[in-house]
Amino acid sequence: MQITSKEVDGILVVSLKGRLTVGNDGFFKSETAGFSEKFQKIIMDCSEMEYVDSTGLGLIVRFFKEFTDAGGKFVLAALQPKPKLVFEITNASKIFEIYENVDKALEALK
Repeated sequence: MQITSKEVDGILVVSLKGRLTVGNDGFFKSETAGFSEKFQKIIMDCSEMEYVDSTGLGLIVRFFKEFTDAGGKFVLAALQPKPKLVFEITNASKIFEIYENVDKALEALK
């Protein structure tokens, strides 16, 4: 799992690459810590996230809850087929605003 981030017009784009699973929970938490203190809008770019298990989904949901509870706006972009299926089966797709790609998410948040 790799996590990178960049700011685009005051919006933080967090890119996930690889597999978000039980084995990366500590890494995910440490890499995303403090985002809510610096940004009001975050896009989680999932275009290179190959797989997410239930723990990984829980990490995203927890991050979403903490961020939105602090008054932020959090959306997902570019879910790939396998992770998208996990979101659909668990009904997590009803919780999140999910955009086809990062550009569309950026348009929506501006």
